Amino acid sequence: MRISAKLHKFIWLLILFIWVALGAIFLVPQLTLKFTETTLSRSADTASLNIPKTDSSVPSVSSSPVATTNSIKSTLVETTNTIKPIIFASNAIDRNPIQKVFPSDFISANVKTQYGAKGDGVTDDTVAIQKALDDERDEEQDYFGKPKALYFPAGTYLISNTLTWKGCCMNLQGQGAGISIIKLKDKTKSFGDRTAPKPAIQTIDGNMSFRQNITDLTIDTGKNNPGAIGIDYISNNFGSLWNVSIRSGDGQGKVGLDMSRQWAGPCLIKNVKIHGFDYGIVTKNLEYGPTFEQITLQQQKVAGILNDGNTLAIRKLQSINSVPVIQNQARVGMIIVVDGNFQGGAANISAIDNNGYLYARNINTSGYKSTIRHKESIVFDTNVSEYASDKIYNLFDSPKRSLNLPIEETPVFEDKDLTNWEVFSPQWYGETDSLQDALNSGKSTIYFPFGTYFSHDKKVFKVPASVRRIVGFSSIVNGGGIVLRVEQNSDKPLIIEQFGYGVAIEHASPRTVVIQHGGYEYKDFPKSGKLFLEDVGVSLRINYPHQVWARQLNVETLDAARTKIENKGGTLWILGLKTEGKGSVINTTKGGKTEVLGTLIYPVHDFTAQEKQEAAFISNNSSQSLIYSVSAYGEHKNYDIQVEETRNGVKRQLLSKDFSGRMPLFVGYK
Repeated sequence: MRISAKLHKFIWLLILFIWVALGAIFLVPQLTLKFTETTLSRSADTASLNIPKTDSSVPSVSSSPVATTNSIKSTLVETTNTIKPIIFASNAIDRNPIQKVFPSDFISANVKTQYGAKGDGVTDDTVAIQKALDDERDEEQDYFGKPKALYFPAGTYLISNTLTWKGCCMNLQGQGAGISIIKLKDKTKSFGDRTAPKPAIQTIDGNMSFRQNITDLTIDTGKNNPGAIGIDYISNNFGSLWNVSIRSGDGQGKVGLDMSRQWAGPCLIKNVKIHGFDYGIVTKNLEYGPTFEQITLQQQKVAGILNDGNTLAIRKLQSINSVPVIQNQARVGMIIVVDGNFQGGAANISAIDNNGYLYARNINTSGYKSTIRHKESIVFDTNVSEYASDKIYNLFDSPKRSLNLPIEETPVFEDKDLTNWEVFSPQWYGETDSLQDALNSGKSTIYFPFGTYFSHDKKVFKVPASVRRIVGFSSIVNGGGIVLRVEQNSDKPLIIEQFGYGVAIEHASPRTVVIQHGGYEYKDFPKSGKLFLEDVGVSLRINYPHQVWARQLNVETLDAARTKIENKGGTLWILGLKTEGKGSVINTTKGGKTEVLGTLIYPVHDFTAQEKQEAAFISNNSSQSLIYSVSAYGEHKNYDIQVEETRNGVKRQLLSKDFSGRMPLFVGYK
């Protein structure tokens, strides 16, 4: 069949059109991505003079395992571990936001209904929100130590000045990141100076900024606010940001999360996404060691994380950037980073730029010239199984790698059906008998509306298997406190959370128990199941061989010299441990296994000659691997012995005088 000239021409035009369309579909996004990466890389080069330029003349670190721990050179740790795939929970918490549901009485202070904030994205709500923050906080002797909670229901709350408050123990509760949004007005004059940055939200100063919690919120610094800081945050002992998004409307701004004031930490930053700004996170000073988990950093202009002296424990860090993911700037600064996924990169920089101490494990990168630059050495491998920048300490023959204990994620549960929630509502102040009725109601969630409760005696309440969550919304229990006894078994974990203090847990069942956000007492039993601790203060005694995972654990023994943590045959994994006071930090016996990934040992008080002879870490025919820092100010304010290890009757010690104050990795196991 002959084809006419017109039809022939039409067919060729149609083919040409299809090729052009396909090119637009596949090539344009790639060119756009390339342009974006190049632009960000150039921005980083011009915006930061302290990002060292990599040089092909700098010696590289071989991926071959080292044979000795006596070298002070940076080394890829001898290991038989393989790179594990990095799987992150969804951190795109603004993309498909999930609106949480709460009972109407869970927090009485509603910024809309009680204080007149509109949350309509048009009205300036600064005065209304600040009034809510100031309410009942006028007298210094009244607010200190007194908890306060504010609820931000769904809406966009415009502000034009910094939101701040007096005192500790503030809880800002939203209805979900991307649902409840505090947004700085575009082009606000006082946020326009990059040389004088200003925060949208700021906690109080000092080392008594206890229990500051920001939850289920988005902080948006708007557009044309180049001097903006998202959150300037300090919390001590415990306190956290969780399920929070910090974003810049146009990428401008100085810092997303600024923790550079004295004294940030110990605290927990978890499930936080930061988009834009020069720096995603900035930390400084020697104390007190914040902990980070499930962090996403995107489109920073200078660096994802800048650390100037602190010790950071980080796990599950995801970065999509063309600038360094981590800059560990100060010589005394320490970074512990486990399970990192660093994508994007630029061909002339390293993903981690380290001038201090660095421990890295299970790191995957793409797009960067190298994974790690440590001073004058470079690790070119795109995947790093385990790396220690400095000397690895040991007292007996041990593998030259961490214990690398299995890590389990903290269980979560949230019942969206409010008919399954049961309130604990005392008949009068000090009445507690009705708590057992609430626990026996058959409901999944038992809640204490935010407030101050009282118990005359330390009364025990049995928690049935039907209860899956007990939540206090930052409440406290004065007096003798209450004891929650877990006796019944269940394959469903029990979560106990958000009690400032006054709650004790007796774990007398194989059931998994989760304890979060607050100060607690804990007691285990021979049949205790798995235990998860998250953002808590507790003196931990593992008397029986069960498994414990702790994230941001604060243990203080300021009243007496006593052991802070006992591990008698258990398996204990800690991401972020901070201690104060005298007495051993951890005593591991009966074949127990202990792994510590940061952060700070802070002896504080003067030790007697006898007290100085008790080691910070003790292991007797057991296993441990340790990474931590010590801040000791004064000749008698420190342990003489850092680590004491006994094997088959032979005792050896690592003395403080032979230790720099930063423990990059101690290994003590067979």
